[in-house]
Amino acid sequence: MKERYLDLMEKVLTAYTPEHIESYTRDVERRGITEHGYARLTSNIGILIAHGRLGHMKESFRHMMDLCCEGIPTAREKNGGAAGNDFAVKEIVFCLLELERAGTFAMDITDGWRRGLERIDPYRTYTVIADDPPKRIGNWAAFGAASEQVRLYAGIGCEKAFIERQISSQMLSIDENGMYRDPNEPMVYDLVTRLQLAVLYRFGYDGSCRDGLTDMFLRSADLTLSMQSVSGEIPFGGRSNQFLHNEAFYAALCEFYASFFAGRGDNDRAGAFKGAAEKAARAVMPWLEYEPMSHVKNRYPRQSGYGCEDYAYFDKYMVTAGSWFYLAYLFSDDAVTPAGCPADGMARADETSEHFHKLFLACGDYFAEYEMRADPHYDASGLGRIHRRGAPSAICLSVPFAAKPSYRIDTDDPSPLSICGGIYKDGGWVRGCDIGVGYRVSEKRASEDEAAAQLVCEKDGTELFRETCRVSDEGVKITVSGAGDTEISFPAFDFDGYEHTDISVSGSSVRVRYNGWVCVYETDGDIRRHDAVCANRSGHYIAFSAVGCGKVTLTVRIEQEG
Repeated sequence: MKERYLDLMEKVLTAYTPEHIESYTRDVERRGITEHGYARLTSNIGILIAHGRLGHMKESFRHMMDLCCEGIPTAREKNGGAAGNDFAVKEIVFCLLELERAGTFAMDITDGWRRGLERIDPYRTYTVIADDPPKRIGNWAAFGAASEQVRLYAGIGCEKAFIERQISSQMLSIDENGMYRDPNEPMVYDLVTRLQLAVLYRFGYDGSCRDGLTDMFLRSADLTLSMQSVSGEIPFGGRSNQFLHNEAFYAALCEFYASFFAGRGDNDRAGAFKGAAEKAARAVMPWLEYEPMSHVKNRYPRQSGYGCEDYAYFDKYMVTAGSWFYLAYLFSDDAVTPAGCPADGMARADETSEHFHKLFLACGDYFAEYEMRADPHYDASGLGRIHRRGAPSAICLSVPFAAKPSYRIDTDDPSPLSICGGIYKDGGWVRGCDIGVGYRVSEKRASEDEAAAQLVCEKDGTELFRETCRVSDEGVKITVSGAGDTEISFPAFDFDGYEHTDISVSGSSVRVRYNGWVCVYETDGDIRRHDAVCANRSGHYIAFSAVGCGKVTLTVRIEQEG
């Protein structure tokens, strides 16, 4: 498995043609280091060269490494602001260590790169500097601390006081489940920030927060496993979600947890995390086979930026998957045997803390994820994900639809939507996906053959309706009950950016055919098709609803055709 991560790194780099890399280098020669995408690209190439791969790029890489080691120490001052050094330094140092280990270049060359990196003054090089005494601050501080710890590990820096200051600020953002609370609690920045803290922990950090980090890893372990879908994917929600690098960093984090628990003699947990890491890596592989390759989970042309925030462009986020696969390589211990994990079909009903407002239900081949209090710039409240093992993740729903998306879509009138209940009230429909409407869990349970929850949908503290969700190996069943006409809204997948699905409506059912699978929605109510075409990061969906009086049920099954 360890070597497979290098294979994945190399596959990621095939997305960058020689002409693309040359153009990127000319831009850096002209403008200097302005962000961390170039350093990550340089690092990934160098690491693979050190492992006997990409030998034909050795000379061009040397020039790229010169640019990075010369430019990073002064990049922030030259740019008058952020230059991505918080992220970039550890990447370049890891690359240098690999090259020195392999003896790829003469010592006078690698020593020159060391001298360049020794010029780093963390208080002038990094963008986010924590206060002393510490105050709560965002995830960049963790990245900067990890970069400095790796520099210290390599014998290039000695800024222990800076590292301690940065980490102390980060410990103020850990919730009761050991999850990291970046502003608005995006799922990506819980997981990827914990990964930076894992880098510190593994590469020699021994300061006052080490025991706190140990406690964080212990408290977060079970929920970290439970949140992985049967498709191997991290939860939806918030910034930087639905990119290929998401599962790459989840694989790296799970590899860390696997070795962490192996070191504590907990072989069961170690094996479960090893199994989860393998599932995450496999989830990325199909996306790496598309030509041209893109960094986001849809089939739109990558130059369109569809599904991406402005900062989440190809040059930065494609190679990021390679960087996280390298961390997975570093953390991976092939002495740990992969074992079963929750994503293998374990029945579970788990909630995050109130800060992350998520509910995970899973049983057999199905996984469901509720968002209970959505950020309207990225998500909508309600059932925002139903995955079936082996099926395309988007065929039912992988991520809900934002009312005010902070990522790029191609429709003029964004519409919030999830699989959610609704009730006709005061002359109009009020739905669980509407802004200002949220859910709370009143009951949840998991048995051998089912995971279920009852939720109360509320607005301004007033109950609107009740919604139950049952997940079994037969599918997902949602029931909504309330005083008056009720409905369940649901989207039918229509377009992935490259090809259309086949949507058919017959009586009380809707069927969506896509890539050899069919998603079937069946109801005891009346089916209504709406005019709205809704867009999320995956593509376009057609809005439907199942309508009843007082109570309505919708059953969702995803089956392989033939």
